[in-house]
Amino acid sequence: MQEAAFNALGDRKGAVIATDVTTGEILALVSKPDFDPNHIDEIWDLVNEDKDNSPLLNRACQGLYPPGSTFKIVTALEYIKENPDPYGYEFDCTGSFEYEDVKINCYHGQPHGHLDLGSSFARSCNSSFANISSMLDRKSFGETCDTLLFNTDIPCPYSFKQSGIDISGDSDAADVIQAGIGQGKTQITPIHMNMITSAIANDGILMKPMAILEIKNIRGGLVKHYDKKEYARLMSIDEAHALKDLMRGVITNGTGSRLKDTNGYEAAGKTGSAEYSKDKTKSHAWFTGFAPLDSPKIAVTVIVEGGGSGGETAVPIARTVFDEYFQR
Repeated sequence: MQEAAFNALGDRKGAVIATDVTTGEILALVSKPDFDPNHIDEIWDLVNEDKDNSPLLNRACQGLYPPGSTFKIVTALEYIKENPDPYGYEFDCTGSFEYEDVKINCYHGQPHGHLDLGSSFARSCNSSFANISSMLDRKSFGETCDTLLFNTDIPCPYSFKQSGIDISGDSDAADVIQAGIGQGKTQITPIHMNMITSAIANDGILMKPMAILEIKNIRGGLVKHYDKKEYARLMSIDEAHALKDLMRGVITNGTGSRLKDTNGYEAAGKTGSAEYSKDKTKSHAWFTGFAPLDSPKIAVTVIVEGGGSGGETAVPIARTVFDEYFQR
């Protein structure tokens, strides 16, 4: 699994994480650019002074990135919480959306036409999700983000950074709408995104991530065994199932189609293309998802720095990791 993830990311900057959603076991964790720890004495000065590539930074747990459209998972969750019939939602996308002097454009300004919640999510329509964000209760939206472990410590077995979002009852329209599409001030680590995805796959329950299963002495005797543990319920079973359906639509009818024709499993997920500079043509490529659909076992999260489209760049990497898991 580790080798498959490592090779799939290739020479690109970014991270790949794979976890068992039912136990919390970390199956693979890759961060690049990397270095060879077997020769750290010889290369220490080189890697320590490499500010352009930062090979000592564990991007999987310490890299903070705008989540882009992967955050629409959170926005959709809040909308589902607030609306007893979320599938009654309708929107006509013209390629942009304006609200209180805030203008949001869809990816490349592409109009999506008439949409419901499922097609808004599957096709990752920024205009529709900006519209959804404008209707949300801001205090409740902030509380949902808190429940999903933003602005707090996460149960990570490695050194990590806190993901951050600034949404409350006092937030203005611009901040809420930008946050709702995963832009603005919102930042998240890849491992945190994987935890949210794992909780969705596991009917709302996040298992405590584990890097070590057991410790043995030199004679092979068991010193300590670590059991799986529930960390917290992040959402209800019904909410998790609703998000599963939306994430499956991304694969069957949306931006994650490169995971559609798989061999022996069905996947669900969400792509993202997150702007990170004043140059709006540049974006990080995201994908986060799980498989199999009916009884999820594995969650995979990918980010490629400057990778452009999540569907074109991150999804094929995730597919390689899924394929390796299901071919075992």
